[in-house]
Amino acid sequence: MTRTLALCVLGLCAFATSADSQRTGELRFVVTGVDANEGGHIRCALYSSEATWLDRGRAMRKAAARAGSARAACVFRNLPAGTYAIAALHDADDDREMDQNLVGIPEEGYAISNDAVQRIRPPDFTEASLRFDGERATTSAPMHY
Repeated sequence: MTRTLALCVLGLCAFATSADSQRTGELRFVVTGVDANEGGHIRCALYSSEATWLDRGRAMRKAAARAGSARAACVFRNLPAGTYAIAALHDADDDREMDQNLVGIPEEGYAISNDAVQRIRPPDFTEASLRFDGERATTSAPMHY
């Protein structure tokens, strides 16, 4: 009987640990300084690794918000705890792509988590990453034009 109770307790402990690691929550990325006169949408992409960072086709999650005021929020729901980085684009012409000039300089606004904007090179995942506990969090960054 004692052995059965011990196994049962161990089983419950394993279940509780597994359930805790499966906890999901909401991460909100607020972009400030949006030029609402441009219209369009703020398109956000959430990444979970350096290998996928800034490859929009390999983003873990995507979200969008109307660019109707100076602030816009992309919300990622049911997100497990982890380390993430977020990139946002002010897609004024709603073509779902970052417009760039001939030398690759963005012609539309952009924001990066931790405001990890680099003028000479794209930021790396580590610079932009943040730790999400799987509950509820809000982070923000300014839009750069």
